[in-house]
Amino acid sequence: MSTQNTAAQFTEQVLATDLDGTLIPLNQDPHNQSDLRVLSEQFQARGNSLIFVTGRHFESVSQAIKDFQLPIPEWIICDVGTSIFQRQESGEFTLVTAYQDYQDQIIAAMPIDSLREKLQTIDGLRLQEPVKQGRFKLSFYADAAQLETLVDHVQEVLTQTDAPYSIINSVDPFNGDGLIDLLPATVSKALALEWWTEKNGYDPANIVFSGDSGNDLAALTAGYRTILVGNADRRLAQRVYDLHQASEWKNRLYLAQGTATSGVLEGCRWFGLAEQVDLQNTRSGATPLTVDSTSFRVWAPQRKQVAVELQKGNQADATRHSLTRTAQGYFEGTFNHVCPGDRYLYRLDDQVSRPDPASRYQPQGVHAASQVCNSLDFPWSDQDWQGIKKQDLIIYELHVGTFTRAGTFQAAIEHIPELIELGITAVEIMPVTQTPGRWNWGYDGVNLFAVRNTYGSPDDFKAFVDECHRSGLAVFLDVVYNHLGPEGNYLSEFGPYFSDRHHTPWGEALNYDGPDSESVRRFITENAVFWLEEYHLDGLRLDAVHCMYDDSHFHILEAIRAAVSRHNESVNWPIHLFAETNVFNHDLITADQSREAYSGIWCDCLMYSLYSHALPDVHLTQRNYQGASDLIQALQCGYIYAGHENSRVTDSQRSVHPTNQYLTSLVIALQTHDSVGNHPHGKRIHQLASKSFQKAAAALILLYPGIPLIFMGEEFATSAPFPFFVDFEDRHLRDAVDVGRRGDYPPHIWQDALLPSQAEAFFNAKWNEAPLRDPEMFHWYQRLLQFRREGLNAGWLSPENLQTAYESQSSSFTMQYQDIRIQARLTPQAETQAQPVSIPFTGTLVLNSEPESVIENKQIQLAPNHTIISRV
Repeated sequence: MSTQNTAAQFTEQVLATDLDGTLIPLNQDPHNQSDLRVLSEQFQARGNSLIFVTGRHFESVSQAIKDFQLPIPEWIICDVGTSIFQRQESGEFTLVTAYQDYQDQIIAAMPIDSLREKLQTIDGLRLQEPVKQGRFKLSFYADAAQLETLVDHVQEVLTQTDAPYSIINSVDPFNGDGLIDLLPATVSKALALEWWTEKNGYDPANIVFSGDSGNDLAALTAGYRTILVGNADRRLAQRVYDLHQASEWKNRLYLAQGTATSGVLEGCRWFGLAEQVDLQNTRSGATPLTVDSTSFRVWAPQRKQVAVELQKGNQADATRHSLTRTAQGYFEGTFNHVCPGDRYLYRLDDQVSRPDPASRYQPQGVHAASQVCNSLDFPWSDQDWQGIKKQDLIIYELHVGTFTRAGTFQAAIEHIPELIELGITAVEIMPVTQTPGRWNWGYDGVNLFAVRNTYGSPDDFKAFVDECHRSGLAVFLDVVYNHLGPEGNYLSEFGPYFSDRHHTPWGEALNYDGPDSESVRRFITENAVFWLEEYHLDGLRLDAVHCMYDDSHFHILEAIRAAVSRHNESVNWPIHLFAETNVFNHDLITADQSREAYSGIWCDCLMYSLYSHALPDVHLTQRNYQGASDLIQALQCGYIYAGHENSRVTDSQRSVHPTNQYLTSLVIALQTHDSVGNHPHGKRIHQLASKSFQKAAAALILLYPGIPLIFMGEEFATSAPFPFFVDFEDRHLRDAVDVGRRGDYPPHIWQDALLPSQAEAFFNAKWNEAPLRDPEMFHWYQRLLQFRREGLNAGWLSPENLQTAYESQSSSFTMQYQDIRIQARLTPQAETQAQPVSIPFTGTLVLNSEPESVIENKQIQLAPNHTIISRV
């Protein structure tokens, strides 16, 4: 094809691509080679133009075309952007002299030979081979470890001599050599491409640039539609992503999953330079197939007609596209000119317009339009993440909205180092699905696939997870599959999502076992995998599973477990599933030939036994706990209650479990969002009892064989409460919640407590803004967690080594692992003024919750609410 045409004639698409690490197959990869043939065929069939933009010199490019059977380009920009060659009708390439003249003007004050003399004396710079030099390019090798220092040194020389040159540096991905290229000032691959575009009258909007390395950065961020292949360095990917975001460019960046050639083909399909593979879309919601086409799928068996109502920009009149109904009651359709970022509603039987039940984002809240989101536009850097093993889990539960002043994912990232310093290995986030109003605990979610708009965008959540993984933290998400919130809950208008047989304490139960329940079950299992896959999460915590009512032969909990197990095979880290049972459920944590086990269950018996011992008059759960007798039983066996009926367990019932290995599957805590939030004032344990009690009891929790969980702010004994708060937009709902909450407690307990709808209930819970933080509590928790790790590594902290004892006279509880003894004197609140008691002591004191302890005559004094840890 001749390229001697005038500017106005060019309307076709153009691929401008780097070669090494991009268009050229990596290490003769057969998948890359196959995709190269497809790409060549597509370009020939569609008549798109091809430009090579490479650091290679022209002879090397010509050789690469032969060696790798590359498609013949119309143009070659080479020598890192200092040479441009044009293909003639004869097939011969000729140098574009006008571009040479342009560069001559730039370096007139200092020719390339003069620059070489000034730089070749710098230690560490090694001149590249003559064939790699050019009239406008001076190239050196350098040790990759010294690259940054040498670049700085070269820049100093350029600055001191006013040399009209700029530096391009990178590391060769194949041999690790540092590469330094000196080019005429402002000249680069990007400038050469820009010069070519202007001279030949191409519309930049029709150009797609693909690259993989640092010397492609300027072109990757020049405003063209961009493909960054999957083998690109993740730091470069992040930088390119950030620059596109800062420039507010929409849909100009494609972060390919495939490497090299395969990534280029992916990107060409996305941007329309190659034919899209016709894959059946079975995902619920809006799924972008290309940059300019989106597939929609929604289950609405109760509707005769469903249309997509698009809201483009500020247009007053929405455009509608009718969906096609399937035999299963799904409505489907794929439409052009629908891009990521566009907003839409579903028009039901031409009567009402509602958000998508599987919306990925609700930027204006639960009642407004849903937004099309591209799931592949985030620069993940966790390819080497290996996850956290179950035995190493130390979980930190947090609520995004109150974890920081800003209450966003981005603000939470700033506090990750503090969690690492404490000794945390996993973060468990309270539900982030879209809820109504300005704030919410999260359990009133109605858009199960969408992150809450006040916390940030989907990419913001991904950034939080990515930074956690970079820092060594696993991330779990609390999900609610027993009910949906009352406001913005439009699912029943689409189909029988809710049961007519079951009901939860919070509203309608989901339809897991009634007519048409199979599609509801698929909706939920798809959601569970979606969070894990889309956000790279390490696991899920399923809220109140005892209210996930299902009388079918294959319980929904088994269906979720099976779907998550299949997903686990596709990732490089362990996926953990936790079920909030509140009480013991042996079936969930036991595997057999037909099922895998849940990683753990939330079992509150130890926590509430501690509460009932210290605060017998404070009732934060409907179950009845009986102080010290239950506490010693919980320490020994891990639980007091079991089963769906929440019945107390007898010794004979416990005897069916011959070992106590199940203890490693119990998530145990001193405080959780429930235990704190169930108090009308949202008071924490140190506020109800004392800091001494918290420190003493924390040792039993953090050194127990289960999976310990710390509720945000606990480690600092923060003065911030965590009451129940909600901000329904419906005034009647707000009033009903306020009245109902008051009715849960006697008037004298409720006195001076904030109503859930009061703004102060939310803002007072921002614990990092609280005036009081106890650093000594932090250091105590830090030491306990360090000792826990030592115990796990040494092997003594295990269920089979655990022995427990109780001494009623001193109210002393003991856990012993081989030669490690934890003795905690926990006194009820009414007895905190009791005198110290002396108990026998031998061995070495390892940790002490009180600053001073008197040891005399093989006796040690234990004050009220005092724990010692010793090696005997």
